[in-house]
Amino acid sequence: MNGTLKIMRDMILSWNRGRFVYTDDFASLESQGSVRIALCTLVKEGLLHRLARGIYYYPQVSGNIDYRTNYLLPSEETIAYAVAERERMRIIPYGDQAARQLGLTGMSVSSLKYLTDGAPKVINLAKGRKIYFNHTSEVKMFDFRNETMQKISSAIRALGTDMIGEREKQILQEAIRKVPEEDFNADISIPPAWVQSLMMEVWNR
Repeated sequence: MNGTLKIMRDMILSWNRGRFVYTDDFASLESQGSVRIALCTLVKEGLLHRLARGIYYYPQVSGNIDYRTNYLLPSEETIAYAVAERERMRIIPYGDQAARQLGLTGMSVSSLKYLTDGAPKVINLAKGRKIYFNHTSEVKMFDFRNETMQKISSAIRALGTDMIGEREKQILQEAIRKVPEEDFNADISIPPAWVQSLMMEVWNR
């Protein structure tokens, strides 16, 4: 056990801070039971921070304060994209989350929800918060070349036309103004017709 712990500690200390660490990063070690015990020890020491089951983080630090008391953790959005990258799946913010990111609603989101072309998955974070990856067969949702266009389409679909008044249209206009015209022209054909219509209205205001 002490040998496994030393090997893992040395490995982690050789990495750059701000790295996500997974249990299978240590798959080459003989005893996975010892790996799990060692991970618990490294969390207690403060070298690692446990984000979710099987997902750890080698935290960045601010100033010269000991890492045990002054670590900087990633946002939940950063965790979601890190997991998606590792598992080689595409994700996009879904519904209310996209609307909140655009400023269309100020409602807090208790759990993050993403559409993915990969397998469905739930990540349980601290304090009962969760990250949901919901599989969709609507693969054209991932064909957007512009992230803002993707978010606008997702937000409009979630809210519906009845919830998009003058205030919301102004917010959408400010967002869509930042989209290059060539991106707009490439992406406008992807959403459903009724979403296209509203996006065209906002674009031409």
